Amino acid sequence: MKKLVYLQVNDPSGELRTIKVDEFPSTLGSDFLESKGFRDPKISSSALQIQDRNGLVLKSVQEDLLIGVGDFRFPSIQIPYEVPLQIGDSEVVFFESDPRKVAASENKIESKWFTKSKEGKKLLSDLQKSSRTKLSIYLYGETGTGKEVLAEQIHAWSPRAAGAFVAINCGALPVSLAESELFGHIKGSFTGAVRDRVGAFLQAHNGTLFLDEVGDLPMELQVKLLRFLECGEIRPVGSDRVLHSDVRVICATHKPLLKLVEEGKFRQDLYFRLASIPIEIPSLNSRPEDIRSLAIQFANHHGKRVTESSIKKLTSYHWAGNVRELRHAIDRACGLVGENEVVLHEHHFQFLSMNPSGGSIAEQLIPGICTLESMEKVLLLRALKMVHGNRSKTAKLLGIARSTLFDMMKRHHIVGPKSTEYRIEEETS
Repeated sequence: MKKLVYLQVNDPSGELRTIKVDEFPSTLGSDFLESKGFRDPKISSSALQIQDRNGLVLKSVQEDLLIGVGDFRFPSIQIPYEVPLQIGDSEVVFFESDPRKVAASENKIESKWFTKSKEGKKLLSDLQKSSRTKLSIYLYGETGTGKEVLAEQIHAWSPRAAGAFVAINCGALPVSLAESELFGHIKGSFTGAVRDRVGAFLQAHNGTLFLDEVGDLPMELQVKLLRFLECGEIRPVGSDRVLHSDVRVICATHKPLLKLVEEGKFRQDLYFRLASIPIEIPSLNSRPEDIRSLAIQFANHHGKRVTESSIKKLTSYHWAGNVRELRHAIDRACGLVGENEVVLHEHHFQFLSMNPSGGSIAEQLIPGICTLESMEKVLLLRALKMVHGNRSKTAKLLGIARSTLFDMMKRHHIVGPKSTEYRIEEETS
């Protein structure tokens, strides 16, 4: 029986294709790939070579084409299966079995991180693929976006699901006790150590350890964490014994770790080990369709329902605290109406207009006193930025038809690509 490798390729057109390779070494380039309907202008006729199926060694033959894994680029790499690679403008994932059949037969675990948005569904898809690897995952995004919920979801999808999931908030650990919490201690190692303590790394053996706000760890503990990630070694406080633990680490921050690295507050080498797969969690404001669904879900939990006028108010509000703030707002409104009233009206959310940290979307968009024409232009620019350039969402946010939106953009000379890194440029006259 021939040995096979399956490539799942997402080219610049956005179409997902699965390609089967059964000869090794095998050269991949535009000649071979175009026969499968795949096109990427950055990839030449003999750009890549799969040298070994068993070790899955991938080498770049094209000099100016590097293989990207996360933030890193390599001319040649040995990779595990199911890790997304960036090659040119395309994403390539290698599979040992046909991913179409695996996906069809897989018993999917329902996600606790609820979403109906395109951004949210892509996030869950990326996390499900990443969960099957042994690589450390770094989740980053605004506060209240559900990083711990997603960390638990990764654990549930992973081969370690039968093991323990241990969550530690590094920002809440007293400096004097942080090392003991993570690595454990032996009896008598310090005042108050009346018995041996097993630390989080041993508690999570054969499972997953989630380190929330990992950027708050002091430098001396960052060194010990790096040592563990490199060789799995643990030395409890006061002990001269070296223990070992097999743990998959997921970490999270609300402030980008790279910024902390630049500020000298976080070790760069530790960042590289923790952020093998960095994943950004979209804010609630960037997926307005989820606000409606989540509000209904949270209200149903209390046996209440939300009126359309209330939904409109909620979707126009700036959720600085994301899903956590939305849940608290629904909980508060349900508490205010009492047990006998089952409908949440707009006036039950009157307290939202008094929020000092945000304000409604309308309040953010309106720039102040200026000409009507310039106000319209600023309104349009800010609305586009808030939804990362998505035209449909912008039109919905402003309450206008898409054709009207395009006319406005043309009139104000607003141009830019449709992507999550949307940048608005103004045409020069």
